[in-house]
Amino acid sequence: MAENKKEFQFITEIPKNTYGEKFEDLFIYPLYDEGKVAIQLTTPADCEKISWQILDQDRIIAANSAPAPAPGSLFQATETVPDFRPWNVNTPYLYTCRITLTHQNDEQSCAIRFGMRKYSISRDSFFLNNENLYLRGVIRGREAHDHPDLLNLGWYEYYAKYMRQMKRYGFNFIRFHSFVPPMECFQAADELGILIHIELRKYYGKYQKERSRMDSQGSLLNREEWAEMVRRLRNSTSLMVYCMGNEIDHPGRNPICQEFYEMTHRMDPTRFFLDTCSRGEFDRTSVDLDVQHMSYFFPWGHAYDMFDNPQNWLISGSASGIPMIVKEKEDDPDWTIARKVPSRRPVIAHEICHYSGLHDLETLGRKFDQHCPQDRPWWIDELKKLVALKGFTNQYDIMIKTSHRFRELAWKLNLEAARRSKLLCGFHFLQFCDTNRYENSNGIVDCFDDSKGVSEQEFQKFNGDTVLLADLPRRVFFQGDTVTAPAVVSHFSAELAGTMTFEFKLVNSDGTPVRQGTLSDINLNEKGRHDLCVVTFKLPVTSKPEAYRLIFSLLDANHKAVVENDWNLWSFPNQPQALPEYQVDIRLENIFPLIRYPQLRQQEGAKLRLQNRFTKDLLEHVGNGGDAWVMYRVPVTRDRKVRAPKEKYYLPAVWDRFKAIIWDRGHNSGAFIRDNAALDGFPNDGFVNLQFANLINDCDKVILDDFPVQVEPIMEGVDRAVRDRFDVYNFKLSELQPAYTMRKFAYLFELRVGKGRLFVSAFNFTGLNQADPETVGMFESIMRYLNSSSFAPKAAIETEALAEYLLRKGEGPIIKERRMTQYWQLDEEPLESLKYWNEALAYIDEEVKETDIWMKAQANKLSLEDKSKK
Repeated sequence: MAENKKEFQFITEIPKNTYGEKFEDLFIYPLYDEGKVAIQLTTPADCEKISWQILDQDRIIAANSAPAPAPGSLFQATETVPDFRPWNVNTPYLYTCRITLTHQNDEQSCAIRFGMRKYSISRDSFFLNNENLYLRGVIRGREAHDHPDLLNLGWYEYYAKYMRQMKRYGFNFIRFHSFVPPMECFQAADELGILIHIELRKYYGKYQKERSRMDSQGSLLNREEWAEMVRRLRNSTSLMVYCMGNEIDHPGRNPICQEFYEMTHRMDPTRFFLDTCSRGEFDRTSVDLDVQHMSYFFPWGHAYDMFDNPQNWLISGSASGIPMIVKEKEDDPDWTIARKVPSRRPVIAHEICHYSGLHDLETLGRKFDQHCPQDRPWWIDELKKLVALKGFTNQYDIMIKTSHRFRELAWKLNLEAARRSKLLCGFHFLQFCDTNRYENSNGIVDCFDDSKGVSEQEFQKFNGDTVLLADLPRRVFFQGDTVTAPAVVSHFSAELAGTMTFEFKLVNSDGTPVRQGTLSDINLNEKGRHDLCVVTFKLPVTSKPEAYRLIFSLLDANHKAVVENDWNLWSFPNQPQALPEYQVDIRLENIFPLIRYPQLRQQEGAKLRLQNRFTKDLLEHVGNGGDAWVMYRVPVTRDRKVRAPKEKYYLPAVWDRFKAIIWDRGHNSGAFIRDNAALDGFPNDGFVNLQFANLINDCDKVILDDFPVQVEPIMEGVDRAVRDRFDVYNFKLSELQPAYTMRKFAYLFELRVGKGRLFVSAFNFTGLNQADPETVGMFESIMRYLNSSSFAPKAAIETEALAEYLLRKGEGPIIKERRMTQYWQLDEEPLESLKYWNEALAYIDEEVKETDIWMKAQANKLSLEDKSKK
C-alpha cells in the first residue's frame, strides 16, 4: 500500500500587478456613508492631468479631471456615485472607475471595478454597509483543505464553481489558510458576492517545526512582501481580512504584529487586520477582530454550550502577562483559580466541523478516470483493498450512508450551537470541499466541487441568513414530561423584515400534529441574535415509545413559512411496573436494575443471566442451554484513564464517545441497525441519532474483526478510514493501517453458544441507575425480546471455541488507540496539551512493548508444541 508521491503545487506568490507601471499603487475605494468613491495615486513623472469616469455597466454616470500634482506626490480625489446600488453578498453590484493619465497628447488609462460597500465593527458585531453581518466561512488554501483544478477549468471558473456551490449551502466567506489566491479568485468573489480572508505566511511542509521557529525568533513575515500584497489586493471589493498567518504563538507580545497592524491600516484603512487565526491573547491590541479555537469538544452533553465558553482561551495567555490560571499544583490539584476571559472585539470560531466520513470510492474513481486519470489519488485503490480485506464490499454502500448521516447530524449540532452563541459573530467551517491529497472525506462537496448528496434545503435550515434555533440540551424524555424549548433567531437576512408570526408544532411519526401554537408580532426589523420566546409543552402519554419532530416556523402575513427548522425528540413510557416479572440471575457491577424493577426476581441459576463481563461460569451456563445478556462494560476499556487489570476472558473493545470523528481523532462514524425485534421498543429509522447518545457515550464498543464466526451485528458501528497523522509523522507508517481503521464494530449482537443463547450489548447502561429515559427504554426493549420467542440467533459457535478466543485475547495486548484518538476518548481538555502528547506517546510505546512480549511468548509456545509433537 505505497503512497503515490505526485503532489500538486498551489499558487503561493503575491498576485501580479495588471494595471500597468504608472498605476502601480492606484487605490480605488468606496466612501459608503458619503455616497462617493475615493481615488488615490502616486503621480508618475511627466503627467499633466488626471481624469476619471465612473461607469455603471457601459454608462458614464460621473466624470471629472484635475491637474496632476508634482511627480511623486500623492494625488487624491473623490467622486459622487449618484443613487448607488450597494455591493453585498446577496447583490454584488459592481461599478467601474476608469482613470486616464495625460501627458501632452499621450494618454494611458486603467479601469478598475469596485463595489460600494463598507466593512465596520462594533465590540461584538461585524457590519457590511452598516447592516449586522454573521460570517459563515469556509476554509481552503492549504493543500490539506483544498484540491487542484482537476477539471482544467482555468483559475476563474475553478474558484467560481466553488463559490457558487458554497453559496447554495449558505456560506458567505472564505478563509484562505496560509495562502494568497490569484487575482482570478478575487474577480470571481467580487462578481459572486463572497468575502475573502487571506494569509501571507505560507505553509512550508514541515509546518509545526518551522512555525515554532518563526514564532520564537520573530521573523514572521517580510515587510516588503506584506506591503506589496496590500497594494496589489486592496482594489478587490471582496477582500475583507488581511491576516499574517495561522496559529502564531503569542502575537500580542511580538512588536512585529503591532508594526504590521499600523502599516496595514495606513495603506488600507477600509479593511480588517488580524495577526493570527487562533492562539492570540485575549487582551492584545493589534487586531480588529479575533479568531479563537473554541475546543475540540462536541457540542452535546457536557460541552453543549462550548461556543459560549471562552475559558479555553486561557491557553493562549495574556499579552500583558497577567496570570490566567493559578493551581495548587500542576497534576491533580486540590484547587484552581481561572480568570474569566472577556470578549473585547468580534469573535469568529476557529476551524469547526472538520468531521470525517467515508468516501464513495467507486463514484470518485470513475470521475478521476474520466477527467484526469493521471491525478488519480493512490488512496482510492488502497481503500478499496482495505474494504475488501475487512469483508465490507457488500455492505460498503450502507456504511457510506451511515457515516454521512452521522456527519450531517454533527454539522447541524455544531452550526446551531454556533448560531445560538451570544459570543460568536461567525465561524470558519473546516472544510467545504474534500481534498484529493489525503483519504479524509471532510467536505460537503467532493474534490471536483460536485455535490455529494447533502441537501441544500436542509443545510440552509441551520446555515441560512436567518435561522430559527431551539435550545434543547435534551432530546429524550418520559411521556408526560414537560419540555421547555427556548426559541432563538439568528437573523441576518436582508430580505426579511417587519413582523412575523412564530409557530411551533410537535408532530408524531406519521406527521400528525399533537401539539401546536402560535405567537404573533415577532419583530424582525433588527438584525442579530435574539431570544424570541420560550415554548413549553407536555409530551403525550401513549401506550408505546414515540418519535416526534419539533418544528419552529416564522410565518408571513399569508401564513406561509418563510423560515423553518426542526429537531427530533423521543419519548418513552415511565411505567417500570409494566415490565413483566421475569426470573433473572443478575451479576452486574455498577448497574442496578432491581432499584427500578423490583418485580425482576433475582434467582441464582435462572435461565437468563445478566452480567457485564465474560467468565468461565457464564460460558458454561450458556453452553449448557442457558441464556445470557452480557452488558459488556469492563475497566480495562478505560485503561487510558485509570489503569486496570486485564480481563481473563477478554472481548476486544474500544472506549467510545458520542461524537463524530474530528479529522483523524476518534472512531465513531455512526451506526446502522439491521431489522431485529430487540429494538422494537426503541424508535429508530435504521441509523444512530441523539436517542442513542447517552447509551453510546462512555461505552465499550466491541471489535469483531477476527471473531471466530461470522456475525452480523444487530447494530453495527462504522469506523474511520483515515490514518492517525502521527502514525505517518512519528512512526513512518505511510500506508493505511488495517489494525486501527475500518474495524467491524458492534453495539448489539447475538449468537448461539453450544446449547444456549448469548446476547451482547456494548451500550453504557449506567444511566439505568438514574432512570434516564433512553436507557430505560433500551433496557425494557431488550428484556422483552430476550424473554420472547423472537430471540433466535442465527450465528452459532461452540462453547470451547468462544472460550479459547476470549482467553487468547485476554493473554494478548489490550486495545490501545492511537495518539490522536486517545484525546478524543478522554474528552477532558479543549485542546491537546504538551502533557497529553507525551502521555499519549508513552501509552503507545507500552503497547509496542506488550505486543512484542506477547508475540515472543506465542512463538515460544508454538515452538514447544512443535517439539512435543515430534
